[in-house]
Amino acid sequence: MADRDGRRVSRGAGGIVTTGRGPRRAVTVLFLAVALFFVAMLLRGQWTSLDEVMAATRAFDWSFRPWLLALAVVVGVADLLLMGGVWARIFRRTGGNVGRAAAVRVWVVTNFGRYIPGKVWQLGGLAAYMKGRGDSGAAALVSAAAFQIVTLVTGCAVAASTIGVAWAGAEGNWLPIVVTLGVLLLLGLHPRVIRWAASRLGRWLGEDDLTVELDAGDILRAGMGLLLAWSLYGVGLFLLLRGVGVAVEVNQMPVVTGIFAASYVVGYLVLVAPGGLVVREGAMTVLLADLVGLAVGVAAAVAIMARIWMVVTELAALALVLAWPRTVEEEEIVA
Repeated sequence: MADRDGRRVSRGAGGIVTTGRGPRRAVTVLFLAVALFFVAMLLRGQWTSLDEVMAATRAFDWSFRPWLLALAVVVGVADLLLMGGVWARIFRRTGGNVGRAAAVRVWVVTNFGRYIPGKVWQLGGLAAYMKGRGDSGAAALVSAAAFQIVTLVTGCAVAASTIGVAWAGAEGNWLPIVVTLGVLLLLGLHPRVIRWAASRLGRWLGEDDLTVELDAGDILRAGMGLLLAWSLYGVGLFLLLRGVGVAVEVNQMPVVTGIFAASYVVGYLVLVAPGGLVVREGAMTVLLADLVGLAVGVAAAVAIMARIWMVVTELAALALVLAWPRTVEEEEIVA
């Protein structure tokens, strides 16, 4: 088929429209192959570690409930699609022209770039994919940078509010927590801060002339969507805990959400760890032991299970978006 400029285009893996037939499709397949290789290596290592840790925690009553574990995966997949939708809207607001379904598909595919050593593969890969399909690579980079900044700020806010309240206790002084949370949200999500941070990130990735035209309404909608996403991740981790026999109560769900958010943020900010590997598990182990009261060994096992759960949800989401029918929806304009 041909695009509106008369260039020949084809559809690569994940529904990504690329100019030219073989080379760009080959790059898409190669990207997924490399990323999935590192995912397989990660799963192998995590499974070995899990066996060792569970062997050392035999005194704990591990009681697995498959239906809860399956539900945790479903929640995780829904969360990933929600996050992809948030990015898709930011992408369109920064100059992208792809439809929402196709944008979510590309986001899920390129999300695997974070498992390749070096943080550049996720953001840079997203920009390269969109540019390869004839869309704006600069818009993809700007939107991905803005999306990641809002994700980290809202994650910090969720962690600070839930974990801070848990540490303060029922009789604690919540005023410092409220003030810190307010300052974090007002400054971290201010349009000027987003523009500055996205531009700096763009220069780090070799794009010196990026402009970010998001207004306060765009950032507010993205922030609300990502706060919902963090809440869903908390629900998923809660279901995982209950699904392996950890006796957590519903009223502990806020702090469980905060533990997941804090672990994610810490893992992301450590640049040398692909996908936050080891760092995220270490942070989650410490927080689960401190705030949920688990023995360190049990907390470590749960942290490894949480990593495996996340990878399984990402693989399930990948299979889902690759199976989506490629219809006219991929070309429609989503307001």
